[in-house]
Amino acid sequence: MNLNQIDLNLFMTFEAIYTHGNLTLAARHLNVTQPAVSNALARLRERLDDPLFIHAGKRMNPTPMAQRMIGPVRQALRLLLTGISAEEDFDPLTSEKVMRIAIGDIGETILLPRLVERLRQLAPLMTIQAFQVPRRSIPRRLSLGEIDFAVDIPLLANSQLIHSRLMSDQQVCVVGQNHPLAGKAELSLDDYLSLTHILVSSRPRGGGLVDLELGKVGVSRSIAVRLQHYQSAFHMIEQSSLALTAPLQLTRMYNCRTFPLPFAAPNLELQLYWHISTDQTEAGKWLRDQIFSVI
Repeated sequence: MNLNQIDLNLFMTFEAIYTHGNLTLAARHLNVTQPAVSNALARLRERLDDPLFIHAGKRMNPTPMAQRMIGPVRQALRLLLTGISAEEDFDPLTSEKVMRIAIGDIGETILLPRLVERLRQLAPLMTIQAFQVPRRSIPRRLSLGEIDFAVDIPLLANSQLIHSRLMSDQQVCVVGQNHPLAGKAELSLDDYLSLTHILVSSRPRGGGLVDLELGKVGVSRSIAVRLQHYQSAFHMIEQSSLALTAPLQLTRMYNCRTFPLPFAAPNLELQLYWHISTDQTEAGKWLRDQIFSVI
């Protein structure tokens, strides 16, 4: 089929329906009426000879053909948008760009304060929006331009994403200054296993990196509390006999006692991710330079 037989605007409607799973929400996103979306979908169905979406309750589920189409369609729309909106003479001093970054607890605590301070000096009109998104949605959100960057642990390879290591930090055991073991010179493995621990994780279940390593030698630690953020964990160990395993850079921000882990554990590594379509834009290159310079 030749593309000149299809109104290319139909692919924008297709992408909106796929993203929102609902004609009303797609129409709202496109700022058109629901009948207009229904009509566009009907025309695309006729051209492609496939229903594309099947009603299942209040949601429209994509057919196998729609699932095959969505990646190339999103890439094409993203590249087109980038080409139209590219700033040939990007000037950070006058740019009013909103930089949207998906970032977790560690990156938000270590990276963002430095980055905000740098942008206030070099790009005073820019603003930053930071939030957490589910890891599995990062490639899609980058491809749609909903976020400009993501900071996360190493992910599976994706041909549409470019990444570079942002930071690598060793993990240490942390207790409060008044903890019974705070006066020791070092912790043994038995000491570590005798502690009651806090686990910080954005996931609702499963252990962390250290739990995987402990499992390799046939032991496990006692976890009494599971939290989403390190900040609350550090405050908790100040007022309890609990222990925490955390990146070394974070511990320097709190009044606590740190010990090297008494077993081999990998460093916590964070990568910076961005979409291939923004790799050569002036704004994208400049912002990446600022992120890497402050870390």
